[in-house]
Amino acid sequence: MIVLALLGVGALTVRQFRRRRARRSRSVTLRALPDAIDIIVAALRAGVAPIESLHFAARHAPVEVRNGFVACVRAHQDGALFHESLEELPRLLGSGVWPVVDLLRDQVRLGVPVVDTAEQLAIEARSTRRRWAEESARELPVRLSLPLVLCTLPSFIALVIAPVIISAFTSVSIG
Repeated sequence: MIVLALLGVGALTVRQFRRRRARRSRSVTLRALPDAIDIIVAALRAGVAPIESLHFAARHAPVEVRNGFVACVRAHQDGALFHESLEELPRLLGSGVWPVVDLLRDQVRLGVPVVDTAEQLAIEARSTRRRWAEESARELPVRLSLPLVLCTLPSFIALVIAPVIISAFTSVSIG
């Protein structure tokens, strides 16, 4: 019976660990995405074709999201149509990249200039990243309170309270 309970606890722990790791991976990807969007916008603003902007992102995007752009470029080089190769991005990077995919599809399919829309998308991505940073900064005092208490309280007791108690006991036993 104890073995079954330990196996159950172990399975739950492994499951929780995998969920936490996947959540952390998604968070890292979403935090790196604004930089990749900026790279794509810069390439589009320079007059580069959408597939070339993906080539540029595959070379210069942050490491956390680079594999998605590399897979997209590889799929296109292997013969997939551009809109089919764009499906690699959400598959590998998550749903946060759908606005970029839609933007690039619209430019290729409709032939509309999307530089202004891409710049607005980059501004929104940067503001989202700024909100995450502010949220993280608000959580910092709460996260630091426990180590602060655990490290400061013992030294306070050892340096301030212990001498007072020791002197009180020595004065009581002498007198």
